[in-house]
Amino acid sequence: MSNLTSEYEQLADEYHGTVDPEGAGLEDPTFDGLVGDVRGQRVAAVACGQGRDARRLADLGAEVVGIDASESLLAHARRFEQETPRGIEYVHGDAHDLRRLPDASFDGVVCHMALMDIPELEPALRSIARILVPGGWFVASIVHPCYKPPAHGELVDHVDGFTRRITGRYFEEGPYNSVTRWAILPRVSYHRTLSTYVNTLVAAGLPLTRMEEPVGDRPVWKEAAGILYFRCELRQPA
Repeated sequence: MSNLTSEYEQLADEYHGTVDPEGAGLEDPTFDGLVGDVRGQRVAAVACGQGRDARRLADLGAEVVGIDASESLLAHARRFEQETPRGIEYVHGDAHDLRRLPDASFDGVVCHMALMDIPELEPALRSIARILVPGGWFVASIVHPCYKPPAHGELVDHVDGFTRRITGRYFEEGPYNSVTRWAILPRVSYHRTLSTYVNTLVAAGLPLTRMEEPVGDRPVWKEAAGILYFRCELRQPA
């Protein structure tokens, strides 16, 4: 078990209390726009946590499998599935290999606000490509690597008693203690440059087809993008 997974195991209840505690599902118009019409599609939600994105996909009409490394978070997800059945299957597994998911078994994969928390990017993306059917799609959202890198930089956002960092040491990739809105959440994330994300996606057979940088609702995120969204499509075999 990685240190990050261990943190989520220990803090699962507190984490759950900050993110969709009622189990309503994700509310994110940018996410909805990128996944598009998923009715009748089989979709995997990688690093699904307590199932927020999985529930949204099911509400949009997809057949959903959620996978996460934290059994404690999956317990919350399964409880919501029992209370309000959506036909979601939840699987305990590691995003680095997705070994419990068969090859070419999904029309689409999502990874919502979690890819930057996965220690090894390359094996995770290759595993995602492996489980997609030819021409399948992958949608992800991450903390924007250009505006929230791990460094001492200009502190510009002082809202709600915390600050956010948007500049500094962009080229230094690796783990860092992230500045989070909720102090209870695990603070270790993995900074990568934008070119690292793009090049690793392409090498995995997942070239980008669309990117979105929505304007946020906080003063600093009206000036610089806080979240980066992208959609990729698996290359058809030659």
